[in-house]
Amino acid sequence: MQFTQESVGTNETFVVGRGPVVAGDATRLDKTLATVQPGVRILALALDSPGGSVTEGEALARLIHARALPVLIAADKQCVSICFLMFAASPQRIAEASALVGVHSAHENGVENDATMAISVQMARIAAGLGVPSEIIGKMVKTQARAVEWLTPADLNLMNVKIYSGDILAAVRSPGTMGIQPSAGSPVPARPPPPAVPVASNLSANFVAGRNDRIGWDGWLNGLQGPFHDGAVVAQLQAGLAAPGACRGPNSTDRGEFTRGCDTARLRLAPAEPRIRNDADYAAGWNSLRLPTQSGQALEAEYRGAYFCGRQVASVTIRLFPLSEDRKRRAVFSFGPQPSSPDVPRGAFVTEGSLEPSAGELMLQPVKWLSHPNGYPWFGLSGRSQDGGKTFSGRVTENAGCSQFTLKRETIAR
Repeated sequence: MQFTQESVGTNETFVVGRGPVVAGDATRLDKTLATVQPGVRILALALDSPGGSVTEGEALARLIHARALPVLIAADKQCVSICFLMFAASPQRIAEASALVGVHSAHENGVENDATMAISVQMARIAAGLGVPSEIIGKMVKTQARAVEWLTPADLNLMNVKIYSGDILAAVRSPGTMGIQPSAGSPVPARPPPPAVPVASNLSANFVAGRNDRIGWDGWLNGLQGPFHDGAVVAQLQAGLAAPGACRGPNSTDRGEFTRGCDTARLRLAPAEPRIRNDADYAAGWNSLRLPTQSGQALEAEYRGAYFCGRQVASVTIRLFPLSEDRKRRAVFSFGPQPSSPDVPRGAFVTEGSLEPSAGELMLQPVKWLSHPNGYPWFGLSGRSQDGGKTFSGRVTENAGCSQFTLKRETIAR
């Protein structure tokens, strides 16, 4: 997992854990907690994880229990498999109404055997010791490894989970107050798959799947930074190779955040890699965002700047993809706080339209969320450049509460 702090004002913060559970995560969480300044209140440990290492998950659960950390599963986030044990270890469990909390039995590469069955029993005993009701433990043990049993509001009520909708700060600041309490037995609606980004009608379904998976990957990658980001890029460049290089240095030397970024990225890329190797259409779709333009040169640009909503100033990063077969320009739009506006959430969505540096024209509309902060609206941009695409400025569209934006090109790779 990658652990970060997301500050709320000057004296409150969230600690956020994203990604699969891998070896060393308990130590990394402990170090992140140690960086919280004295006098700053940790509102919650916000988790978004598909699970992972059982051993490391147990260590994380012990740490969460020992530190009495509130644990939050925010809007449209998930906590599955061993992540559920981490959730259960908290004395204050909070989940947004659209969050997904799921359980299943232990497995090794999708296969159950005598060893994993013993681990499932061990997990059940730990869960029982944390006060998880027998009804939920039964679902955990009975659900096969490749399936997931999503917990209903009634299940979560049995665990004294506070279910809220809307104001995340109100939910974490008032542990004794319920936001919205669904009626017992009402199921959590299945979350539909995200809408595909439109492409030309003559492209195969596997090509479209490869392209959409690549857009999702690029959105995740764009939110990383530092050596963790660099390690993830190395894993991406080696995706699909029969014998990819090691994430570690010579003699298996741990390279710190670089190694963890590489390892985490490989876990995220695992579902796509066999399709990249064995399905030519899927691989073509995956690689289509890096195809050369008509001039024979691959184009990738990154713009950074700010936009204004009311009295707040938010940061923005736009990563521009090469022009695709359907002649539409696509980009990943990421936003987040500035020092003067620390309450702005972080998020990302795919935009579509036109951004032509040489012509000095920009017109982008949002089409698909990649990371959606609860209740935060998306928006488009319309602007022009007077210096050949080095900078753009203009107005924010599709959001009456926002006004202007400015952008500066940071990198152009050819």
